[in-house]
Amino acid sequence: MPEVSWFWPTPSRFDVANITTQGYHDEVTFPMIVRGTPPATLSGVLTLSTCSNVCLLTDYPFSVTPTVQNADFAHDYARAMGKVPLRSGLTDSLEVGYRTGELVVTATRAAGWSSPGLYLDTIDDVDFAKPRLRVEGDRLQATVPVTDSWGEKAPDLRDKSLTLVLADGAIAQESTQTIGAASALTPDNAALPFWQVVLMALVGGLILNLMPCVLPVLGMKLGSILLVEEKSRSHIRRQFLASVAGIIASFMALAAFMTLLRLSNHALAWGVQFQNVWFIGFMTLVMLMFSASLFGLFEFRLPSSMTTKLATYGGNGMSGHFWQGAFATLLATPCSAPFLGTAVAVALTASLPTLWGLFLALGLGMSAPWLLVAIRPGLALRLPRPGRWMNVLRRVLGLMMLGSAIWLATLLLPHFGFTASKSAQDNVQWQPLSEQAIQSALAQHKRVFVDVTADWCITCKVNKYNVLQKEDVQAALQQSDVVALRGDWTLPSDDITDFLKTRGQVAVPFNQVYGPGLPEGEALPTLLTRDAVLQTLKKAKGITQ
Repeated sequence: MPEVSWFWPTPSRFDVANITTQGYHDEVTFPMIVRGTPPATLSGVLTLSTCSNVCLLTDYPFSVTPTVQNADFAHDYARAMGKVPLRSGLTDSLEVGYRTGELVVTATRAAGWSSPGLYLDTIDDVDFAKPRLRVEGDRLQATVPVTDSWGEKAPDLRDKSLTLVLADGAIAQESTQTIGAASALTPDNAALPFWQVVLMALVGGLILNLMPCVLPVLGMKLGSILLVEEKSRSHIRRQFLASVAGIIASFMALAAFMTLLRLSNHALAWGVQFQNVWFIGFMTLVMLMFSASLFGLFEFRLPSSMTTKLATYGGNGMSGHFWQGAFATLLATPCSAPFLGTAVAVALTASLPTLWGLFLALGLGMSAPWLLVAIRPGLALRLPRPGRWMNVLRRVLGLMMLGSAIWLATLLLPHFGFTASKSAQDNVQWQPLSEQAIQSALAQHKRVFVDVTADWCITCKVNKYNVLQKEDVQAALQQSDVVALRGDWTLPSDDITDFLKTRGQVAVPFNQVYGPGLPEGEALPTLLTRDAVLQTLKKAKGITQ
C-alpha cells in the first residue's frame, strides 16, 4: 500500500454569533504526497464540517487518477504548497505554557511582527477561545482562555502535546509543542529588563505623592512639619526618618500580605484591601480620630496602643511619625499612577524575591520627599514663625481628614446593598463587562470601549469627571457603532479579576478599546486624556488619519 501524506493550508478565523472557529472559505486545496507505487486510482471519502447558517458533517467522495505531471499541474501544486505552513523559519523561539484557565504562547522573531495570527489544533474535551495577541518589539505573546467542552472549569493541560500554527502575513509555521507548567510562564511585562522595572517602581512610588488620592497624605505631611517648629535639625531628621521607616515598613507589610494571598491561591491586586468591609471601617474610624485630634476635640499625648499612636499629632516620641508614614501608604493604595501599574503587575506575577524587591522600590520612591527633608532638615525650618495661622491650618487639615473619612464611609454602602446613582452628566448606556459582550460586538463590526473601575479608586473618579463625562467624549461613546462596557470592581468579582489578569493588569482604572481597526484591543493610559480616548476610538474604526 502506498503511503499518503496530507497537507493542510493555513486556516482563517471566523467569528459568528459570539462563536469563534477556524477553517476555510469558499475554496481550499489539500496537496498530497504519495510515496511508493500508486494504484491506478486513489479513492476514498473526505468528511468535513461544512458551514453556512448551520454546520453539517458532509462526506465528499473523491477519486484521483495519477497522471504525468504537466506545467499546469506543477503550477497548481506549487501554489497549494505555498499555503501550507512551514516547519521552521518564522520564529526564533517558541514556548507554550499553561496557567489556570488560560494557555500562553510566547514567540520571538528577529524581523518583528506585522499582522500575527495563532491557530490551535484541537485537544479532546478542551475548548479554546479567541487568542488575545500582544506584540512588544520582537516578542509576541498570545493568551488563550481555556474551558472544557461544556464551558466549565478548564482541565489541566500541562505535559499535553499541542499542534499550533503561527502566522505573520503570508508566512506561517506549524509546530508541535509540549505544554509547560505554570512556573515556566512569564508575565506580559517580563520582556522589560529588571533594572527598568525597578526604576518604574521608584518613579511610580514618587508620583503617588502627586496623585489626587493622596490629598490626606499631604495633610499628614503638613501636620508633621507643624511639629518641627523650634526643634533642632537632628530632631527634624529623626522625625522624618521615622516617617520614612513607616512608609517602607508598610510597603513590606503589603508585600507580606500579597505573599500570603499568592501562597493561598487568592487573586493578587493593587488596592484589593479596599474591597474588605472591615478594612474600610477601620480606616474610616482612624480618619475620624485624625480629624477630631486636629480640631482639638481630644489629644493623645501618652501613646499606649497602635490606635493612640495613629491619633497622636502632639507627642514628642518617634512612634507617631512612624505610624503617620505607615498610614500614608494605606491611604495611597486606592490610586494607580503612571509607571506604578507596570511595576506592580511584574511584582505580583514574578518570583517572591522579586515581589519583595519591587515593593521595597515602591516604598523608597514614595518616601523620597520625606527622605529629602531628613537629609536637608533646613527645608522644614523655612516655614513662617508659629502664630495664629497654625490654628487655621490645623482646622483646614482637620476638614481634609473629615472629608476623607466621609469618602471612606461611602465605600461601605455597596457592602450593605446600596448602589450609587448614575451621574446626570453621564448619558452613556453602559452595559455589563464580559468577554462574550466584547466578542459579540466585534462580530457585528462595532467598536468597544471598556472601563474597569471601582468606587474606592480615586484615579478612576478623576478619569470619570475630567474625561469620560466631557461632552465630546460622551458624544463619541454614544455613537451607534460603539458599545460601552463597564466592570465594577468595588466589591470582589472573580469575573473582573480574571478579565484583568488575562490582560496582565492588577489595578484599576483599566480602559481598553476594540474595533475593526483594533481587533486585539488597545489599552489606554492610566490617566486618561480626551485626545487619547477620541483618537483610539477613531483608530478602532479603521480610520488612521
